Amino acid sequence: MTLPMTLEPRARLPLRRRPLPMLAVTASRLLTRLSPHALERALRLLSGGARPATRAEALAARSDVVSVSRRAAGPYCLERSIAAALLARLRGSWPDWVSGVSLMPFAAHAWIEVEGQAVGESMRLDAFHKNIVVSRTLRTGRSDGPHDHLSES
Repeated sequence: MTLPMTLEPRARLPLRRRPLPMLAVTASRLLTRLSPHALERALRLLSGGARPATRAEALAARSDVVSVSRRAAGPYCLERSIAAALLARLRGSWPDWVSGVSLMPFAAHAWIEVEGQAVGESMRLDAFHKNIVVSRTLRTGRSDGPHDHLSES
């Protein structure tokens, strides 16, 4: 999943703040190898018990991921969005994780949202149809958000 883009600006994180973002990026690289269905199940499991992320928390997670990963600062939206969601989770919260597709022109993209609004995205996403949305999961396994399971096969 990717759209053409240039590298995003990358802030330099102090050494003491790099381990968690680097862990999230490493985990995201492994998760991107899963099938879409398996990825969705894994993210639902990982979101369990988290509180909803605030916009500031989600943006901080995304920015920290971009700062430690050149790939995440570039066109690897799937890796970036998963890593940002994982980092937010490591910090106790969960933004909605979204993947979607645009038909005109055809493009696939993945991003994180808070309260239905994309976080940290410079491009307009209103032309994208959301095909997978992973909102935080309550301990009972139910989704807690405006989107229920959208990609059931």
